[in-house]
Amino acid sequence: MFIYTLHAWSQRAESAQLSFSTINTFLISVLFISFFAFLIYFEFFRSRFKHYQTRILNFTIANVVLLMWLFNIGFVAILLIIFLVKFSDYEPNKAILYLLICLPFLMALTLHYGFDKQFVLLNGLAFTLYNSFAYRFATRLISERKAKEQAAHLLRELKATQALLNDTATRDERIRIARDLHDTLGHHLTGLSIHLEVANHCANHEAPKHITKAQQITRLLLNDVRDSVSSMRENQTIDLHASLNSLCSHVTGLNVTLNYDENIKISDTLLAQTLFHTVQEAITNCIKHSDATELSVSLDLQADSVHLTIYDNGGEMPKLNLGNGLTGMQERLALVRGAIEFEQNNNGFAIAATLPHKLNPHTLA
Repeated sequence: MFIYTLHAWSQRAESAQLSFSTINTFLISVLFISFFAFLIYFEFFRSRFKHYQTRILNFTIANVVLLMWLFNIGFVAILLIIFLVKFSDYEPNKAILYLLICLPFLMALTLHYGFDKQFVLLNGLAFTLYNSFAYRFATRLISERKAKEQAAHLLRELKATQALLNDTATRDERIRIARDLHDTLGHHLTGLSIHLEVANHCANHEAPKHITKAQQITRLLLNDVRDSVSSMRENQTIDLHASLNSLCSHVTGLNVTLNYDENIKISDTLLAQTLFHTVQEAITNCIKHSDATELSVSLDLQADSVHLTIYDNGGEMPKLNLGNGLTGMQERLALVRGAIEFEQNNNGFAIAATLPHKLNPHTLA
């Protein structure tokens, strides 16, 4: 585009405002390079330099308008089409967006009636139609991309929730089996031992030797049952780490770092669900209401309490308002006699929660 414009300008002096000269060529080159720099910023650096976003957009708009004015719209209007495709991703103000779409035709009217240029009006109308098509196409792609991101986010949460529920169900089933073994098999073997003990005192002088052996076997069976029950009961902890790791992995547009203290052993379903849903809600809020690119989740065991810390790099935000998500966090923590605090500063948003490592049923409401 740049080379073609320079060639046409040098051959026909197409610009109505500037003559073809070294200094003017340099100035035009700067404008084209600036637009190219905007494309690089959009693709690679816009999440890192969001504070300069408005200035860069305004400068690029002025850049494109100036080029279209200097070259009487012409092929440089293609730059406006490219800009609109990128600009639509910022969810711009509708009035500004429609003005940019119609800009070639509005400029054509000015040039056609003001400077009496041939075919300018036709070019302006054509490029306005191109702008409309490009914007429509871009918005459709953006909608599809957001739908895929939302679907991926929901699928990730579903998998994490499923992992937590599966582990909880496995734990409950293990306890049920242990209880059944103790209440049925253990009970019958104990009864067998008692009956054999009675038989040991029978008059038949041959019976005691065999009965004694049966008692030894019975005691061994009882010990095996007790060992099995103890082994099952010892492995009751819920694998919360795996569930949280699944929840924090592959979050679209957000790099979530999970630090989990391996000393944390959660065996209570309510505690596990409280921690899981708190982290889940924090990630959802960060995606919806923040411009953050990094989110850190840390769980540490201190004394008999689990400390949950979550913070992002979303930068300065409007005044903190407790919506349904944050209020829900407070309510969940209150159910397990926990506490939660929210902090908002220029660096981002932080959540600090404390809850017991083990629940005492007598302290719950």
